[in-house]
Order: sequence, then C-alpha cells, then structure tokens
Amino acid sequence: MECISSILCDASSINATHGSNHTLRNLGFQPNIPQDVKMMLELNSDSEKCRVAANKILQVHCHLDMRPFFGMELHLLPYVVAWLERFAESRPEIKMSSIYEFVRAMPMKVADRMEGKTKGEKRKLSS
Repeated sequence: MECISSILCDASSINATHGSNHTLRNLGFQPNIPQDVKMMLELNSDSEKCRVAANKILQVHCHLDMRPFFGMELHLLPYVVAWLERFAESRPEIKMSSIYEFVRAMPMKVADRMEGKTKGEKRKLSS
C-alpha cells in the first residue's frame, strides 16, 4: 500500500505531487485500505484533474515554497495570487503565508512599484 500511496500522491516535492496519478479511483475489493490512500482515491474521482492536483498539493504541502518563483520577480505574483484564490479558499493560512513569503523576498521591488502613489490615487503597475 505504501507504493500505491506514493503513486497516488508523491509528496517529495510540489512538482512530484502535481505529476502523481490523478486518475486511479479504486483498487477493487481490498480490505484495510489506509485512510490516506482512500482520501487520494476519493480526490481522484473529481473529473477536473487540475483541481485534483491542486487539492493534493494543498493537502500534503503545509507550506508552499515560493523560492523557485523569486527569479521571475513580481511579474508572476498575479498568477500566484489567482492560483491561490482558485484552489486555496479552504486553506487561507497557506494563501496568506505564500503571498507574504513572495513579497518579503523582494521588498525593494514592491516598494519601487508603489513609490509615487499618493493617497486615493490608483496606479497601474508597470510591466
């Protein structure tokens, strides 16, 4: 069952979890299926596989590591926020900590983008 568990949800990294099997829905009659395997099989019953992958990522990775995205600077932040809005609504602590980590890694870039903005003035971020 340990092998099946790792096939259904490889928790070694976010990419590995994303690449796990999201289609296997049952194991036939198997007594004593561990709860984690049952949960992953149940998640796989969702027909929207991107949602299955996102749910697995959010369930097995308590903290989303934003470091791989730092080289892309702030251009990626809207996509990160949109992904978190779509999939992490039941995990607000992950959503907020991920955004915080992303912005905290580049405080000067955020400050540079916000510089010159006065109270009440809306400003479009430059690309």
